[in-house]
Amino acid sequence: MNKIKNFFCKLSRNILMITIIFATVVLTVYTITEAVDSSSNSNNNSSGNNSNSENDLSAAEIDKIVEDLKVSGNIDNILEKLDEIAYRAQLSGNSALQEYAANMKKKYELQKELDSVNGLINAMKKKNSSIANVDTEVTKILSVSTIVEDLRGAVSDECLFVLESLDEEKVKNLQELMSEVETVFDLKDISSFTIQQRSLLDILFLSKLIEDDMIDNERLDLAKDTISVAITILESYEKQNYIPADYDRMVDDSDDFSKMGNKALSVLPEQVVFFGGYFPMKHAPIMYDGHILVAIEDLYQYIDADIEYMYNNATMVIQSPGKTLEIEGGTNQAYLNDEPRSIPVPILNYNDVVYMSAEFFAECYDISYKYVADHEFLVLYYNLVQLEKPSVPNQIHKD
Repeated sequence: MNKIKNFFCKLSRNILMITIIFATVVLTVYTITEAVDSSSNSNNNSSGNNSNSENDLSAAEIDKIVEDLKVSGNIDNILEKLDEIAYRAQLSGNSALQEYAANMKKKYELQKELDSVNGLINAMKKKNSSIANVDTEVTKILSVSTIVEDLRGAVSDECLFVLESLDEEKVKNLQELMSEVETVFDLKDISSFTIQQRSLLDILFLSKLIEDDMIDNERLDLAKDTISVAITILESYEKQNYIPADYDRMVDDSDDFSKMGNKALSVLPEQVVFFGGYFPMKHAPIMYDGHILVAIEDLYQYIDADIEYMYNNATMVIQSPGKTLEIEGGTNQAYLNDEPRSIPVPILNYNDVVYMSAEFFAECYDISYKYVADHEFLVLYYNLVQLEKPSVPNQIHKD
């Protein structure tokens, strides 16, 4: 019995010892495992941090890349730098910077293609003068936003103030007028412009703005006032072309015509301006049904023409180089090189002087003109050449 008891006592002590040893081993293994895991995680975190620090673009690095872009004149180098920015931005998860770099790359790729095309165009322009002329005209069309700057100094400050108030779309509507102005005036020599030239430009541009409803309110009032001043200036210079006695006679004749009917009105000689110091009229201008008429004899001192009356003086035939104008008396119908044309008012015979619409005359002979109805003012200003000997061959033949 004692032997059995002693055996179980020894077995109990051995089991306890084995349990303690096993527990110690398990604890040791656990501790080592945790240490290894901790070390592994630490290394992983350190590696991740190192990776992020490599991928992130610091402010200094961005500044360096931007400086490289600024000083580089080579588009290929710029594209390479933008690829670097996009790659680093992708790794760091900076989607905004990545998108920016991609869009900038597209821009410079297009610029590279454009440079190549421009190189071809420039080479072609050097070989072909007609191509160069087309290029010049296209450049003018594309530079409509510079119209105001081109006119600075050529028009009055008031006119410029109104023009500066226009938006880009409205300025584009002035391109056709600007092209015509550039055929009449040398905008590269503005310093030599006379007060008459500046006044005419004020009238042309501001009238265009008003007619096309491009301005309103205070600027509309300013435009109208500026036109009034410009017209007064041109009229004062035109009046100086007349001898006082001739001027007074013409005023009286025009006043007499105004008594002929409801549609007849008088016009002062200076209300018709032949821009550029041309010869003054010999006969009084008249106004009928809202249109200014000028004597045939006065109009055709600018056109090398022969005038004949045919068919019992019912038709006037005017022969000039390249043009034949037939006008039927008492009608609004005319024919220019056999093509029908409409006259605003019929030709009139007053005091044995034949009158024609000055606007119709200008249109037939490609003469630029501007009629300002509010002031009953007409200016003819381009392609108007005074003949040295206006009486020969400008003769009116009557049967």
